[in-house]
Amino acid sequence: MEDEAPNRELYARLHLSPDASKEDIRRAYRQWAQVYHPDKHRSPQMQDVATENFQHIREAYEILSDEQKRQVYDVYGMEGLNSGLELGPKLKTREEVQREFDRLRQQRQEQKIAAHVNHSGSLLVNISIAELLKSFSEGPIVTGMSSSTQVQSHISKNDTLILGGSMLIRGGAVGGSVNALLRRQTSPVSSVEVLAMAGLRSLFTVQTSRQLSTHSTGTLGISVSLIDGSINVANTWTRQLSESTIGNIQLVVGPDAAVAIGWQRQGKQNSGTGEIKLAPASFGVSGQYIHQFSTMSRGRISGKFGSTALEVELGGERRISEHSTLAMFCTLGVQGVLWKFRFTRGGQKFTIPVLLSATLNPFIASGALILPSFLYALLKTYVVKPYYLRRKHRKSQEQRRLTINELHEGIKKSGLMGFCDPCPGEEKRLKVVYTYRDHQYQVVVNDYDELFIPQEAHKQSSGCSSL
Repeated sequence: MEDEAPNRELYARLHLSPDASKEDIRRAYRQWAQVYHPDKHRSPQMQDVATENFQHIREAYEILSDEQKRQVYDVYGMEGLNSGLELGPKLKTREEVQREFDRLRQQRQEQKIAAHVNHSGSLLVNISIAELLKSFSEGPIVTGMSSSTQVQSHISKNDTLILGGSMLIRGGAVGGSVNALLRRQTSPVSSVEVLAMAGLRSLFTVQTSRQLSTHSTGTLGISVSLIDGSINVANTWTRQLSESTIGNIQLVVGPDAAVAIGWQRQGKQNSGTGEIKLAPASFGVSGQYIHQFSTMSRGRISGKFGSTALEVELGGERRISEHSTLAMFCTLGVQGVLWKFRFTRGGQKFTIPVLLSATLNPFIASGALILPSFLYALLKTYVVKPYYLRRKHRKSQEQRRLTINELHEGIKKSGLMGFCDPCPGEEKRLKVVYTYRDHQYQVVVNDYDELFIPQEAHKQSSGCSSL
């Protein structure tokens, strides 16, 4: 009986039984609308109460006066309506409604599970075209491969567990590592993280973060190497410099001592990051700029300069579906000239760097920059853009077609999805104008009469015009 209670609430608002007729529903709504109309009350307190009650009875009337919504409500309650179930053109029987209801429920459960357990991974395969040019018969040379995976799970309201691992193959040598991180939210403004890693890098780290003020955050971490016992202490201060800009300073004391100053800026169509890092035996400057051309594509330019790196990377990324993106970058630096292709699907990332030249050859570098842009312009002009235009035109043509081939007797036409009922409760007729095989058809049908289309009787003569 508890499951049926919510399915009677709307009837109770209008003081009706579930067996009430449409006339009973209409009469009850008019009666209680007069009682609870806000204009009937002068006191501000009573007006607030009346407004709330008036909204409740209006919601009840809008659902119960619609045959499709009422059928869904009688069987599945408000949960079925909120799930988007529809009777009529899309779902005609209760069996179809049941299947759709189960599908939506399973989809919500999967989304709930995904919110608690997230998986991500990456695979990188290095290919050298330079080796191919040296010995054409051998084919492209795979110079290295690496992969990583990570699973994040919310084990409680305040605790998050992250398990991960990585593997690296290069020059015939194989290595890897596994790690586990436990993050606990100790308060609304502070958290603690414990990280353990074994493999290529074996270390144990404890880190705590706290929001120092409205615009400032501080982080303190201690790392102990399980190989040589060395200890590094890192302290980071982050501050909100403006509405779209964040700055940070990091100080590391220990064998890996260094000082780093960085900033991040996020705008509506562009974003950028920069960092300067100084260490006893090295220094480095890095930066990145991203411009959002549209909701589907963006470009990126980044660079590194220092005692251990000198490179510039230029490229772009385009979203090819709701969950997938495709990107290509060209990198020029002391390591040579290379292309980098990247495909991302959900939390999975697949990257293929292709080494074109082991030296910074001006001719190869110019070709590596110009050729992708030229090919992209050709594909966009003669393949991608025409394809999207054809698909857009096809969709617009499909939207203009009448998709209902049969309207059964007894089904209210004014209650169909996409139709507006300008005069509820009044007798009305539906005028249908449609095109079939380049001919215009027109018919007028009563609200509850059945309709079959196309019919030769509906065909209009060439001299007649229609809406």
